[in-house]
Amino acid sequence: MGPFMLRFLVFAFLLSCHAVFAQEGFAYGDSILAIVGEKVITAYEVMQASAREESRLPRDLSLQQRTEEVVALRRRVLSNMIDRELVYLEFQALKAKVPEQVLQERLNQAVIMQAGGDQARFEEMLYRENMSLLDFRERLAKNLAIDMLLYDRVNRGITISQQKIADYYEQNKAHFSKAARYHLEVILLRKDGRYKGNLELACANIYSRLQAGENFTELAKEYSEGANAENGGDQGWLSEMNMQLHELVKTMQPGQIAAKALDLGSSLYIVRLKDKQEAKEQMSSEDAETIKQILIEEEEQKRYDKLLSELRLKYMVRRMDGVPTQ
Repeated sequence: MGPFMLRFLVFAFLLSCHAVFAQEGFAYGDSILAIVGEKVITAYEVMQASAREESRLPRDLSLQQRTEEVVALRRRVLSNMIDRELVYLEFQALKAKVPEQVLQERLNQAVIMQAGGDQARFEEMLYRENMSLLDFRERLAKNLAIDMLLYDRVNRGITISQQKIADYYEQNKAHFSKAARYHLEVILLRKDGRYKGNLELACANIYSRLQAGENFTELAKEYSEGANAENGGDQGWLSEMNMQLHELVKTMQPGQIAAKALDLGSSLYIVRLKDKQEAKEQMSSEDAETIKQILIEEEEQKRYDKLLSELRLKYMVRRMDGVPTQ
C-alpha cells in the first residue's frame, strides 16, 4: 500500500470515527495517540499497523458496526504498540545489544522472502514505501530487541510438572472426557405405516434377505420408513439416544446387525452397528500435551502482565485516545 493511499485511509478513518471518539473527549487534531518515554505514536502509525486486520473485517457490516470494530481494533493495536515501546525502553536501559550476526541473518531472510534474494529490488521496494535500507535495518533491530527481552522475561525457562497437568485435567475433566459414540444404520418400520398388519412378515423378509447376504444399506432404501431411508438408514454418529437402543448397541460389535427388531413403541428398529468409538475417561498423551500448552500460555500471560505492570510504573506513558493508562 503506497503512502498516498495510506494518507487517504487516515483521512477517511478520521471522518468516520470522529463522532465516536468525540463522545469520549478524544482529540484527533495533532494525530498523536500516545507518548511512551520520548517516543510519539501517531494515528498514522496505528493505522499502518492495523491495516491488514482491518481488511479482514466482514464486508456486510453496517457503517456503525464497521466504525466500532475499527475503533476497537486500533485501540488494541495501540495498546500493543505502547507495550512494545515500554519493553524497548527497558532493553535500552539494560544497555543490551542485538547480536550483529542475528540482525544480518534476519535482514538476509527478509530480502529472500520479499525480493527473492535481490537486494537492489528489495531496496527499490523500500523506496516506494519511503523507507531506506538503514530505516528498515533499524526497525528490524528494534523488533529483535523487543522479542529478545520478551523471550528472556516471559517465555524462557517455563516448566510444567506432570502433577499440574494431572490437576488441570481433573478440574476440567468434562472438557476432555468423551462418551462412547455409535455409528448406526437403521431400518425403521412404523406400526401404522405401509407395513401395518404385516410387520412380522416384513421383518422376517428383511432378516431372510440379510442372512442371504444382501446389503443392509440397499434394504434400508427399500424398506425403511425413517427420515434417512434414502441414505441407507444412516443415522451418523450418536452419543445420546433412547436407553433401550443404547443398551442394545453397546453390546454389539462393528458390522453386527441386531438379532431381532427393537420395539420402541410406535416403530420397530432393525439396527446395524457400522462403527463405534469407546468412551474416553482417562487422560491421553494428546490431552497432556494440550494441557501443557495451555498452562505454558497461562504462565506466559502472567509473566507478561507482571512485566508490563512494572514497566508502566517505571516509564512515562500517556494515551490520548480516551483509554486510561493502567
